[in-house]
Amino acid sequence: MRLSKTIRLHSQPPGRRVAVPVTWVAALTAAWLVVCLYTAQSFLPRNTVSLPGQDGVKKAATVIAPQGWAFFTKSAKTPQYAPYRMTGGTWHSAALTPHSRPSNAFGLDRASRSQGIEVALLLHQENVRWTSCGETRSVTACLERAEVAGTTNASPDPSLCGRSAVAEMRPVPWAWRHLSPQRHTPERVAVWDVECP
Repeated sequence: MRLSKTIRLHSQPPGRRVAVPVTWVAALTAAWLVVCLYTAQSFLPRNTVSLPGQDGVKKAATVIAPQGWAFFTKSAKTPQYAPYRMTGGTWHSAALTPHSRPSNAFGLDRASRSQGIEVALLLHQENVRWTSCGETRSVTACLERAEVAGTTNASPDPSLCGRSAVAEMRPVPWAWRHLSPQRHTPERVAVWDVECP
């Protein structure tokens, strides 16, 4: 059985059919794949793939298709802000995340989402005193030597009261993931004696 060299379009009336050569469809598909590949490659960071004329295409791709992957996801290199609370003389994580755990009703309880806003409100007050962790790889060791300030938590349902802190955690670069057992390292911390209404 021989394959047909044309594709018949059946959207036309029954008496009138249009024959489209398969080579045209293959050529058009290949052209679109090349355009998509160049567009995607121009927005990706430097990598091992290098296409001919890629630098010239980047300027045109930015004008014709002004979009980037950051629209869909945040950068994995941005720091995260982890809340901590002192209980019984020791520091413990006060994070209500991950959102999908059973204590959050598998994501239905939105308290874990509001904690990020609460942390942002604390960090945007005037009396934030950051303490650099330097070479310290332990969050608790960094929290122990941090300077303590006083503040009020304006959140309607506060989760950080009493001696509380926020640690700025920088992700370990993916290329170095085997060199450290931790996923994040502390950069700096802010510690408060928080009054809750």
